[in-house]
Amino acid sequence: MYVLVTGAAGGIGGSVARTLAAAGHDVLGVDRDAEGLARLPDAVETAVVDLRDEAAVRDLLADRPLDALVSCVGGYEIAAVEDTSAAAFRRQVETNLTAVHVTVAAALPTLRERGGRVVVVGSMVGSVALSYHGAYSAAKAGLDGYVDALRREVGHRGVDVALVEPGPVPTGFNERAAAAVEGAGGEGPYADAYREFEGYSPAATDIESVVERVVAAATDDRPRTRYRVSRRARWLPRLARVLPDRIYDRLVRAGLPGGVLWRLLHR
Repeated sequence: MYVLVTGAAGGIGGSVARTLAAAGHDVLGVDRDAEGLARLPDAVETAVVDLRDEAAVRDLLADRPLDALVSCVGGYEIAAVEDTSAAAFRRQVETNLTAVHVTVAAALPTLRERGGRVVVVGSMVGSVALSYHGAYSAAKAGLDGYVDALRREVGHRGVDVALVEPGPVPTGFNERAAAAVEGAGGEGPYADAYREFEGYSPAATDIESVVERVVAAATDDRPRTRYRVSRRARWLPRLARVLPDRIYDRLVRAGLPGGVLWRLLHR
């Protein structure tokens, strides 16, 4: 099987690329991070591409015999909605949503012809919006809707579509976001909240569990349409359907740094 893995320089994407290559699949790992791609084994073909660049992505994929696309791109910044500039909001939407669409649109003709599949790694925050993750939550919620629409368009045309939604994973992803916000609060209304994020390093599940689900979605004969990885990713969306909004809001806030649930979960 010939598999395109995007975000292959990251923790999840890199592990998925290594696992698939070790299993004998032909893997093309793509990212804009050349140094991260250089750490992949020689068995993984790599290409440095900005996945928001439609022409570059189409050129890269022209005439490649794709059987599967595994999208692992992502990135976010911690900030209150009020403090999120239009540029920062646009940057997160383009990274988490536009880059996925550009790759999917370029790959679909071949995947449809070959009866392939699309696997997208989203996030729990697509279903459970978190305070100070407004732009990221908006992008991942958009990704959730995008994947549902895509599945309904191409599922009966021979292309399987699956969404993997993990809770926080210890890949350095959250730690980089926390490092960027340290000291940024100043004396504004959200300064205390930002200080709570110092050393932010949540972990709802291990990277091996996420990679296992992603690889299963890419290779199983009958993949599921959605994989929620970690107990938190499974039970929080269910609670949203039964609890009043104000009670649910308190519950979600309690799970953030400084909250009661945070202290219980991460002590």
